[in-house]
Amino acid sequence: MGTIRTVTETLIRKIKADIHPDAALILPDDLFEVQRTPSVVLQGPKLSENSQRRNLSRLIEKDVENLSYEECAFPRLYHMDFDLIVTVDRESELLDFHEAVSRFIQCTPILSIADKGSLNLTELAPLGGLNRVNLSNLKQSAGRIRIEDCPIYDGQIRNGQLIKDRTFEFHGSVNEKRTYNPQGDVL
Repeated sequence: MGTIRTVTETLIRKIKADIHPDAALILPDDLFEVQRTPSVVLQGPKLSENSQRRNLSRLIEKDVENLSYEECAFPRLYHMDFDLIVTVDRESELLDFHEAVSRFIQCTPILSIADKGSLNLTELAPLGGLNRVNLSNLKQSAGRIRIEDCPIYDGQIRNGQLIKDRTFEFHGSVNEKRTYNPQGDVL
């Protein structure tokens, strides 16, 4: 399973747990109709590369016990932006959602991703900070949140063997031969 999917599903589960249990994901620029209120919609992700953190180096993970390694290119880091849209019947409900979303952002600065670490969660525009076209008599408010630096790997992994023994031969005034094992002991 890809990183973008895992991170998005983790965010949706967290929003369902902390803001509203019926929160739903809508793809960017898709038209949607609110069937019942209150409604919390997450629209996104919109991806943008964090090009300032692009790295041409390689990642190498060693397994000394098995004398092997895995190598891959450093991942590209992408910001994932989501519009958070809340639709309710009354203004008082909308104010309650403003507070719930603000509390969520304050209490969740880091989104923990199972088995993959954690990513920063920031607020780009608070709920009510974005203009929306509202063609109904319902009360609606929108904001924008961002998951920062989501790593995307190229999927090309190279495997290899680590050096088992190293032999050094010294020539000149002293002729000597030494062999070292991976722990540094002389054989």
